[in-house]
Amino acid sequence: MDTLGRFKDLIAIAIAAVAVVLSLITVVIQRRQQQRNAYREIQDVLMSEDIQRGRWIIIAIGLDDLPIPERYSADFYLLNRTLGIYDTLAMYVRRKVVPRVWVLDMWHHPLRRMQVGAEKLARRHRELGLTWTPWPELWELLEQAKNYRTSLRCCTDSGRSESENPPPQPPPTTDDARPGRS
Repeated sequence: MDTLGRFKDLIAIAIAAVAVVLSLITVVIQRRQQQRNAYREIQDVLMSEDIQRGRWIIIAIGLDDLPIPERYSADFYLLNRTLGIYDTLAMYVRRKVVPRVWVLDMWHHPLRRMQVGAEKLARRHRELGLTWTPWPELWELLEQAKNYRTSLRCCTDSGRSESENPPPQPPPTTDDARPGRS
């Protein structure tokens, strides 16, 4: 009987161990699924027409192709909303809601190109009396993107530098895009 009792105890321990391992695997799978969903959602926002337009304007400001829009204008609010979304993305990266490598693989070139324009906008905010640094999470992500290289085709030696590929021109402002306006 003593041997049978020990055998039952070993089976119980083995079943408990299998249950713990299965629970851990489930947690890991759920975490990955949550990261995929969070990435998909933030990606949808980043690719929206408004945020895309804001990104292009920020890049153009950094290249001195466009001036910073007037305070309280629709474009000024658009740029702040755009940088706010990227600040949220940076927070998601820092808190590991989305994997850093996924974000940097996809966004390192746009982030690099946005940095100077974002710095100019932050400087404008301070000139307007803001006493804190806007978009506090964003700056670390911009720094990470600066030197990031991926194995994807965008970073392979194609014989053309980024400076030879000019940024896309920002789309017309909402007022300019109305039918009947020239």
